[in-house]
Amino acid sequence: MENSKSPCNRWYLVMLFCLILSFVAFMIGPRLNYAPGLIHNCAIMIGLWAPTAAIFGVRAELLARLK
Repeated sequence: MENSKSPCNRWYLVMLFCLILSFVAFMIGPRLNYAPGLIHNCAIMIGLWAPTAAIFGVRAELLARLK
């Protein structure tokens, strides 16, 4: 049985957090009167962390299978 706090699950949680944080930046940013360009750039940068975290999750799964 796999541990629920395995490294791959943690990376997938980081991926979901990045996606949610990016969405929140798009939704809350205009209400806080930030410049649209700044909101867009920050949300895109945060959103790009998600695929990176997913790749690390897949890598952790593959390493766990090798052990």
